[in-house]
Amino acid sequence: MSVPLVVALWENQGFSGRKRLFVEDARDLNFFGFTDKTSAIGVHPGPDYVAWKAAHPGKEPTVGFYEHPNYGGAVLILTTGAYANIHNLYNFGDIISSVRFNPTPPTAGTIAPIPVIVELYKDANFIGQRIVIVENSVNLVGDFGSDWNDVTTSVKVKPGPNFVAGNQAKLYRDFNYVGGEIDLPPGNYPNIGASHGFNDVVSSIKVR
Repeated sequence: MSVPLVVALWENQGFSGRKRLFVEDARDLNFFGFTDKTSAIGVHPGPDYVAWKAAHPGKEPTVGFYEHPNYGGAVLILTTGAYANIHNLYNFGDIISSVRFNPTPPTAGTIAPIPVIVELYKDANFIGQRIVIVENSVNLVGDFGSDWNDVTTSVKVKPGPNFVAGNQAKLYRDFNYVGGEIDLPPGNYPNIGASHGFNDVVSSIKVR
């Protein structure tokens, strides 16, 4: 058995508390009593580290840490190093459920076509934090984080590379494209509360 890397999962930030060591894939950390418990990670060169690099010129061995068992959900891929706080550094603390050595990097799917480009702003007059959206989002919390639920006050809608007449953004009050809704063709909307009665209520969006 080749061991290019040794992985240490720590229960607490700063490499303290209980830990588990791994030298091969673990499809379900529940078997090790360590599901959703990892706050710090050490990825150490193992006894076969140099030989692995010699066999793979220009590459580094990696480890994938997965949100769900059987290598599902979001993934954090790391090379050798000491990661004392994966909560702050990667927003990945206490969710790791499986581990895979040298995983195939995830492939980014093509986003096409893009009829409109939407910018959502937290504050009126296009100030404050913003996000850019080019595809449907059934749940802004799931796609962009809990701080983007019911906070949108101003919006810019720009023609995208695949724009045709009639394309617009549709903003919904609730997840899953339900609740009240407004249609926004290309243009600037500095305060959708004043203009549309839709301030701080957007939870899902369609671009079409």
